[in-house]
Amino acid sequence: MTDLFWSTWEVISLIEQAVDQSALQDCLISIANSYGFASVFGGIVPPADMQNSRTEIRTRSMVQHFPKAWATRYVAQNYLPRDPIVGRLQKDRNVFSWAESYKSCSEPDNARIIGGEAADFGLVEGFVIPVTTLDQRSAALSFGGAKDDLSSNDRSALTFLANFAIGHWLCLRRPRSMRSNKLSPREFDCLLWAGEGKTDWEISVILGISRPTVAKHIASAREKLDAVNKTHAIAIAMRLKILG
Repeated sequence: MTDLFWSTWEVISLIEQAVDQSALQDCLISIANSYGFASVFGGIVPPADMQNSRTEIRTRSMVQHFPKAWATRYVAQNYLPRDPIVGRLQKDRNVFSWAESYKSCSEPDNARIIGGEAADFGLVEGFVIPVTTLDQRSAALSFGGAKDDLSSNDRSALTFLANFAIGHWLCLRRPRSMRSNKLSPREFDCLLWAGEGKTDWEISVILGISRPTVAKHIASAREKLDAVNKTHAIAIAMRLKILG
């Protein structure tokens, strides 16, 4: 990260204070810039059989920040169904670089044309973070610019923040129900070990309960914290000092 030196919890606080999509977009632009990226785009990943790219972008978009001329051309040329990055997101839920998506694209002409034109607008390299919610929806954030020279630590931190930002955005899209955030002892234990990086199976061994029971406790904790996935729940619990 650059000279901002934000702590994880300061950034999480900024994200959570965003009361609407516009405020969240401003926060994400600041985060992108602090990591050396000029653009950030993301939202719900469109289906492979999309019919209208303009409609898909409008209804699924979380944040759009890149050169206006490139956005205009992207929509006018209906690049969304042909975009190698979108194509990879529809099949791969692991983080990847723009270069990796271009290389793996089954239609080299699409990679050459779209990647080349994006580069003309200063969008040469980038980093894509897919996020899968507990109900198996797929969302993603894509950060781009003239270069992508993130360290492994920065990639991990940005991936964590992307999970939290997308979680907050999905919460903003639906009515906020009234829930107690008081966790049961088992929910606390499961979330605590999940925060230590343990898998559901490892937690089941540690606590002497079944793996499905661990998943059930984590899902219940997520509901109480109004979180959309495990990473989001851990972040909220830590910010609220429910976890140490």
